[in-house]
Amino acid sequence: MIVLRLVLVLALTGVAGLLLAWMFTRNRKYLRIAGKVLRFVFVLAVVVALIFVAERLILI
Repeated sequence: MIVLRLVLVLALTGVAGLLLAWMFTRNRKYLRIAGKVLRFVFVLAVVVALIFVAERLILI
């Protein structure tokens, strides 16, 4: 769980930095990278949630 929280904090910090970079430069490449980071974190969260659900179903 600590690793997941660390990944979430790092991803949110990175996205915030990318959004700040976009606001200063207006270069859309920063928005694309932020979107990819958010997509990766979302997929990771779904995979972890599915693992937790499978673990609970196996233990029942």
